[in-house]
Amino acid sequence: MQAKKHQRLKVKRKPNKIVRDTSRVITRLHLPDEKYRIPKIIQRIMSLSETAAKKLIAQIMVGFSGRHEDIGHIFERHLNEVKDYLPRDAKLSDVQRALIGAYFTKEYSIESAALFNPSIVPHPDQSHLKKGSLRFIMSLRATGEGHISAIVFRSGVLNRHNTCLFDPISDFVETPDLQLDPVYKRNPFQRKLNDMGAVNQITAQRPKYPQPC
Repeated sequence: MQAKKHQRLKVKRKPNKIVRDTSRVITRLHLPDEKYRIPKIIQRIMSLSETAAKKLIAQIMVGFSGRHEDIGHIFERHLNEVKDYLPRDAKLSDVQRALIGAYFTKEYSIESAALFNPSIVPHPDQSHLKKGSLRFIMSLRATGEGHISAIVFRSGVLNRHNTCLFDPISDFVETPDLQLDPVYKRNPFQRKLNDMGAVNQITAQRPKYPQPC
């Protein structure tokens, strides 16, 4: 009887489609394969007149700012990646700093090849919803050129009629500032988890090795 009941179940596909968007780009550090070219590029930038440098960085900022929320910070981060190639005792203007950082920056379309492997779970925040609705979070695998993968997320609401209503996505995709081998204080994290009501058996477990208080 149970087997017959299962046989009557049908899967109905929804019209929702999540398609890749090649305009969603991140910035990445761009270095030439021949490292000896780095100081030459820097020297050419520093040899530009102030007028030419200002005009060039203005054009770059117009071109990049619409796709990145804080492009100035990104240029500064990439400048720091090549600081060892700067002339000794070099005093750079703000325009030169931004321009050097820009020359070692490239864009990468994270969804240019594919967007697939969706996985969906209930959102931890189910407040302010109509009866019978469920807020969800969806993760997907995004693949760009060279088959470099990233995890991207979508959110939305599944209403009582089983209709998926996706939230609008951000116009910007950014990469984080990495801090390698960081040391964190446990107590502030523990207090925040307590405030959120997110304490469980795992978060309450104390580490077996000494931690800073």
